[in-house]
Amino acid sequence: MIVRLMKISAVILIAALAGPAQQSPPPAKLVPVAGPLYMVSGSGGNIGVVADEAGLLMIDCQFEATADAVREAIKPLPGAGRVRLLVNTHWHSDHTDGNKAFGAGAAIIAHENVRALLAKDQAVFGNEIKALPAAALPDVTFADGLTVYAGGQAVRLVHFPHAHTDGDTVAFFDGLRAVHMGDMFFNGTFPFMDVDHGADVASWVRDLDQILAGLPAEAKIIPGHGPLAGVPELKAFRDMLAASTEFVRGLIKAGKTLEEVKATPLPAGLQPWARGFMNGPRWLELVYRSLTGLRGTP
Repeated sequence: MIVRLMKISAVILIAALAGPAQQSPPPAKLVPVAGPLYMVSGSGGNIGVVADEAGLLMIDCQFEATADAVREAIKPLPGAGRVRLLVNTHWHSDHTDGNKAFGAGAAIIAHENVRALLAKDQAVFGNEIKALPAAALPDVTFADGLTVYAGGQAVRLVHFPHAHTDGDTVAFFDGLRAVHMGDMFFNGTFPFMDVDHGADVASWVRDLDQILAGLPAEAKIIPGHGPLAGVPELKAFRDMLAASTEFVRGLIKAGKTLEEVKATPLPAGLQPWARGFMNGPRWLELVYRSLTGLRGTP
């Protein structure tokens, strides 16, 4: 039975998440990235998987309800019968609810802020997100960074504060020239920005500048949402965040209220980014709330 598939939806599609999904999730798709690293797309956030005979490294895990689809997608990989390491890039349900399905027997790893959030009921725009059961909470937490090993690769887990949330982790596969960005990167669409849980649009731009400065030009990039990408797509996303920041900052300086900001047409350069679940008014609202410190449901 598919339960609350849209709690991602709880967390990401915040606007439309009222009840449980009424249809089966789409099939998960396995996408080769580099060497033993793969991406799994489907329902919720993109999953990173490192094939390893000793057991998989999984980065994010979508929903408990989609676990069977994910298992079917990764079945051909060496070590697919066991998840040895499970990393949560941040706390949102479309990346962590699957802890309940894949966490048994695995070491679940996350930033310390992520465990704290997952351990208690949360609210996002008035929608309640229930705490994970104790067995699905991260077993290992870190403050700034941690290195794990799988598939012959060293994987650097680095915390970037106050971007999409206050607990974002990016996984760097330096030997493969690849990176899993979690929801610090939505490829081609406006993102959800969890202002009530530490997100900050200006800090997000600075974090992306730091990441981009260290990536090789040919790097393969797994976004939190959207197709597999490269450096040009990540740079375009960074530039969109910066342009959105300057646009809304100008409206605030002109004395515009939140409702007036939401009613302002998007500049031409931002209009293509509104093709996803996050429309222009809602995105402008989030940027406004980030820049003004407005918290809670407006």
